[in-house]
Amino acid sequence: MDVVKAVILGAVQGLTEFLPVSSSGHLVIAREILNAPEALLSFDVLVHLGTAVAVLLVFRRDVARLLAAAIAIVSDVARGTGLARAFSRDETRRTVLLIVVASVPTALMGLALEPLVRGLFTSKLAVGVFLVVTGLVLWLADRAGTGRVPLSRLGAAGAFCIGVAQGLAVAPGFSRSGATISTGLLFGLRRDDAARFSFLLSIPVILGASALELPDLVRMGLAKGFAAPFLAGAIASIISGYVAIHLVFSALRKRRFMVFAVYTWLASAAVIAWALAGA
Repeated sequence: MDVVKAVILGAVQGLTEFLPVSSSGHLVIAREILNAPEALLSFDVLVHLGTAVAVLLVFRRDVARLLAAAIAIVSDVARGTGLARAFSRDETRRTVLLIVVASVPTALMGLALEPLVRGLFTSKLAVGVFLVVTGLVLWLADRAGTGRVPLSRLGAAGAFCIGVAQGLAVAPGFSRSGATISTGLLFGLRRDDAARFSFLLSIPVILGASALELPDLVRMGLAKGFAAPFLAGAIASIISGYVAIHLVFSALRKRRFMVFAVYTWLASAAVIAWALAGA
């Protein structure tokens, strides 16, 4: 993989990880167009970690507060405080609880579904179909989301459902950010809060997925001679991810989320036509 291809794939990963248009689906197509079907494990891990860095940069204050709250919760529980009381003392601790509740179904579904959908990552037709589903979810949320409930009032059931939606996004073409933001909107979350929770929820998902790949990465080692392309791809994913996060907030505030639904439908039509023509 050369530097140009690495930068393009890194930029695609960063943009589409947070824009609600599906990173996995776009990477399948980008690799096909660039004639770079090989999925080098070390490269994939690095560009995914790059998107996590982008979230940490944008939400560094939130992450610092959440980490401090998590440490305080553990400390309180160690001293004999009940879990319910430890998690409910302030709004930040409650957000930690919501992230934990949402992460559990995501992790379980990811482990269960990933082997089942692995073969779909070589299918352009599957990507096209799931892009249609992504567009429908975005359209429904944009029309039905009330956008009045603050994150502090999101219940455990809502957080769990957002986690389930995130778990379903293991399928190529089904957007993780689109699924989680849309589910938040359907539960009445304010638009900024739905996006913020989605992005914060991506941190444990990305880090957890990367950790699962770590044993294979250590065993295989970093691909020799690819230091420059890998570094370029990681930097591209950080920059594009940072830009994408701000674009999502801007679209939500201007009530232009429907633009992403239209885009996914147009993209799905092109991809399905491409797949059928190739068949």
